[in-house]
Amino acid sequence: MADKYEELRRLTERVLGMAVRTPRDYEVLSARIFEKTRQRLSVSTLKRFWGYVDKDYDGSKARLSTLDILAEYVGFQDWPSFCKTEIDAEEDSGTIVNRFLFVRDLEVGTHIQLAWVPDRQLTIRYEGEELFTVVESVRGKLRPGDTFHCSQIVEGMPLMLLKVVRDGQYVSNYICGKTQGVTFMVKD
Repeated sequence: MADKYEELRRLTERVLGMAVRTPRDYEVLSARIFEKTRQRLSVSTLKRFWGYVDKDYDGSKARLSTLDILAEYVGFQDWPSFCKTEIDAEEDSGTIVNRFLFVRDLEVGTHIQLAWVPDRQLTIRYEGEELFTVVESVRGKLRPGDTFHCSQIVEGMPLMLLKVVRDGQYVSNYICGKTQGVTFMVKD
């Protein structure tokens, strides 16, 4: 289980886009977690989880709520769903060379076309605050009018759509391109 805690730390740093080593890094991480999840993790909690305070700390004493928030930050529903997923250590390390898109850089109203195998397509519209609305769905489970949250799109990687809502009701989270990832095109 200690490997899962380390895996969560590595993936968190990858989503953050930087290593977490200094007191200022923990402040940045705390702020980004709140921006993305609207849940707070204190700087001291993060320092404890990363072993900044106690070098022998392995994560096993972390509260479930802390683990759930970190798992949501990296794109999972909660800690148990993160634990069920196998992330290949070889693929989890290294430089990302794929095209990527941070959605906060988009203008409200921007359309993006997503595609993944086998023959699935989704056209989505950015609504702001990492919220999207499905405009068109071809051979997929999502429907026009569904909404979801997403913070970044990386070509060739699976895309996690969080908090899918249909007709005002929470449906689930959804993964596009689970095996071979997605491609995207900004349509404007």
